[in-house]
Amino acid sequence: MKIPRIAIIGAGIAGLACARRLDAAGCAVELFDKARRAGGRMASRALVVADSTTLLDHGAQYFTARTPDFRALCSEALMAGVITPWDGELRDERAGTSATHDEDERYRGQPDMNALPRWLARGLPLQCQAAVQALHRATAGWSLEISGRPAAGGFAAVVVALPAEQTAALLASLAPALAAEAAAACSAPCWAGLFGFGRAARWPTWRALRPAADHPLAWLARSRDGHGLIAHATPAWSRAHLEQPASTVQAALLSAVHQCAPGLGRPAVAAVHRWRYALVEKVTGVPYRFDSGSALAVCGDWRLGPRVECAWLSGDTLGAALPGLLHKTAQA
Repeated sequence: MKIPRIAIIGAGIAGLACARRLDAAGCAVELFDKARRAGGRMASRALVVADSTTLLDHGAQYFTARTPDFRALCSEALMAGVITPWDGELRDERAGTSATHDEDERYRGQPDMNALPRWLARGLPLQCQAAVQALHRATAGWSLEISGRPAAGGFAAVVVALPAEQTAALLASLAPALAAEAAAACSAPCWAGLFGFGRAARWPTWRALRPAADHPLAWLARSRDGHGLIAHATPAWSRAHLEQPASTVQAALLSAVHQCAPGLGRPAVAAVHRWRYALVEKVTGVPYRFDSGSALAVCGDWRLGPRVECAWLSGDTLGAALPGLLHKTAQA
């Protein structure tokens, strides 16, 4: 039996989960991602504060595990030392609560947020800084037009594991039904502020804070070593300031931070990062979609919900089903 070659565009959690499942089934998988590394919003950035380096998780802050399959993966990742429980006091001014524990199991990557994606990507063929511009289909299968390098071809199927908006644009002329479904989903942006403070800063008692609903910030959290702070703006604020200069956004976010923690003073170092597709607001409710006529498939957090676990479930479910779907299509 011929081993099917499958291209996966997007090496975030959904793409990696799909790739691992397909690889285990004996498929020849190749991953392509436009970023410098796999993982998408599972990311950390280092800031040098005085004579030390502080790591700030400027994308996903933690992830929960609620389903048996994802809990099993987290147990394996804990044993491998690539994740650790997320703890500390979380003060929620919206709900009027302050707690260190609740019913959710919370984790983060160890030593940084990207550790879990790196672990999932182990042993898989992965091309980074490979932005797929277009797809072309011929007798020999699908080929990928990649910016700055020769096209990759001969794929029996292509999985698109990108944000909904990017999926819709890529598939508009190739699979209109898939593109329309992606276009109906909606992702909110997020401006993230990264601030490193000196040892003279007077920190509040909380490790993480959800400000009141009318505040421009949705989330604040101290870095792992306690000397840095990550601030995520709300979707509404981020939309309103989406195209503003980074310097303007940085000043506004710092002002909002001081409203919540006035004792911090001026940061020793600061930066901002814009996540254009950060928070899925409208989902399809179906883990994946496969178009048998084109052998194109889609997965991602926009299928099930705005959580790391949802992205993983979408990709894993597609990876489990795709070999059978391809075989059925070939027999038709």
